[in-house]
Amino acid sequence: MYRARVRVAIFAGAAGVPWRRFPHTGFRVDGRGDAPRPRVVVGVRPAGYARDIVNAWHEMTALELGAGIAGGEIDAVELAEHFLDRIGREDTDHDIYIRATRERAVAEATAARSRARAGLRRGPLDGVPMSWKDLVAMAGEPTTGGSPLLAQRPPAARDAPLLSRATRAGMVCLGRTNLPEFAFSAMGINPHFGTPPNPFDPETARLPGGSSSGAAVSVSRGLAPAAIGSDTGGSVRVPAAWNGLVGLKTTAGVLSNDGVLSLVRHLDTVGPLTRDVADAAAIFAVLAAEDPVDLRGASIRNARFLLPEMLWRDVDDDIAEVMARAIERIEAAGARIVREEIPELDEVTDIFLSFGDLFSASAYAELREKVDAQPDLVYEQILRRLHLSVGATAVDVIHAWSEIDRRAAAYRARVAPYTAVLCPTSTISPPAISEVENDAEAYAEAQRRIPVNTRIGNLLRLCAATVPAGLANGLPAGLMIYGPPDRDRYVLRVAKGVEEAFRTA
Repeated sequence: MYRARVRVAIFAGAAGVPWRRFPHTGFRVDGRGDAPRPRVVVGVRPAGYARDIVNAWHEMTALELGAGIAGGEIDAVELAEHFLDRIGREDTDHDIYIRATRERAVAEATAARSRARAGLRRGPLDGVPMSWKDLVAMAGEPTTGGSPLLAQRPPAARDAPLLSRATRAGMVCLGRTNLPEFAFSAMGINPHFGTPPNPFDPETARLPGGSSSGAAVSVSRGLAPAAIGSDTGGSVRVPAAWNGLVGLKTTAGVLSNDGVLSLVRHLDTVGPLTRDVADAAAIFAVLAAEDPVDLRGASIRNARFLLPEMLWRDVDDDIAEVMARAIERIEAAGARIVREEIPELDEVTDIFLSFGDLFSASAYAELREKVDAQPDLVYEQILRRLHLSVGATAVDVIHAWSEIDRRAAAYRARVAPYTAVLCPTSTISPPAISEVENDAEAYAEAQRRIPVNTRIGNLLRLCAATVPAGLANGLPAGLMIYGPPDRDRYVLRVAKGVEEAFRTA
């Protein structure tokens, strides 16, 4: 016998995040980036059954879905099939998911449903689906890294430890998402597997951001509640910002890179892309095998934020307008803003670019044997970038990293008195794919500008989070929060305070 009851669901975006934060919803767009009014859905339905809101599942956060499973309102198998069916309908070109793992997802969701019915759920995300960037080893699946070269390798024998942790926490693996070759681009272009267009411009195919391109679009298109990406120079944060999402760049070494394809081994990091900070914090706790992050009462009142001049230069006018409104909201929440020159930032950037691209030296060393054997299988722009540092000696590279590390220590001492450092996640909005895909000069210029603010955090070994700050001519822009190394939980709490300031301003 079903008991009828009334349930009210409220869906609201953060201030500065328009209704079209998730384009598939059809929400209105406010080009000024003003906060939307909550949408209230009232329904009468049988107790424990959520069919009246099933069409909203892909609009909900991971924690909201987990709460629905816990309360018996959402069936974990139906939830997995909901997302798998959406993937099948909306990703027909497979440029978002290289491969959906339906059999695995349904099996994991069936186990989650049994645990929920027995009152044995493993945590708040038990039964919640998530996508995984295709550089994380998955048992029985080849790890392509977005490259035909790597797609030739045999399937992985076992899951990477991070995927194993998520599975043990009950999370459901939806599949493997697309990325530019070797995760070596901030743009997300992949001529081999396809480039998922940014969903916020229905008329012009624009860059999704990279290298976690498929990860970001899987969430912004409602094809996953959350995604796992990687970040060596901005590859979680840029696509998160350009898709209206939260992205967490973890401190290098905090999360295991075992079973994850490497690019620059000592800087590679893994992190979540989510719809809000709470989801990012919950997933981080799962991946780190730590206690939940305490976000209760997070506030930026009386915080002192530093805005380094170098990270606010060369910002496009439309992004600058969004950032100005974001800073106004932060000040209105009771925080103090300080602008200051931080010379170490310019010095580190100059060292990085001293012989082309310091990442190129490490990436080419990692991939040289495969790339040199079959260069025709590598996108010409990626191949060109890999070769930027060919003339550098081992002494050059080691000396450059040593100089960067020395300045990193000076930077940390200089910013220590502040709550956090704030800057635009990207200083430009996503260009049209056609403008850069086959134009070497335009590609190089975009690759130079897009990760300027994100790359510095990897070089200085920082942790960071990007939160949606509003729309720049209809395209999302993110505000980035930088914190010291190994203070990931602290940065999440600050990010939550910023998110709340945007919501209440």
